[in-house]
Amino acid sequence: MSLEAPDTTETDEVPEPTPDELAALLGDLVIDRDDHLNAPGFVIRPDAVQETLSTLKEQAGYDHLSLVTAQEYENRYESIYHLKKFDDPTQEVSVVVPADKDDPVSESGEAVFRTADWHEREAYDLIGIEYDDHPDLRRILLPETWQG
Repeated sequence: MSLEAPDTTETDEVPEPTPDELAALLGDLVIDRDDHLNAPGFVIRPDAVQETLSTLKEQAGYDHLSLVTAQEYENRYESIYHLKKFDDPTQEVSVVVPADKDDPVSESGEAVFRTADWHEREAYDLIGIEYDDHPDLRRILLPETWQG
């Protein structure tokens, strides 16, 4: 405990960009918006994953891929990349990547965030989404003999 007055000088904190500012930054990469409770969501083409993640990482400061989740819907599959900032993990953004139900293929985000490696392998194994440019796309949980 210190008796000194707290330092009130400005910090290097970068204000959280608004969803509209992020949409403007991503430009034509965004095909739709999907606003979530805690994080803006941007729907992108399956062939624009690396460019989108790179832009958010390098120009908006989202330097941590905390999770990749996958979902199956009646007419499509989705991969959702959950990005945060190490300096302020309350700043979040989601990148939603729809994939065709009959041919679920998406570009891998592993070239931008190494942590996508295992997350995408899990989505491939359990949901069936294939990730182009993935360095080692093979089952991670289920045995190779698994049917389904």
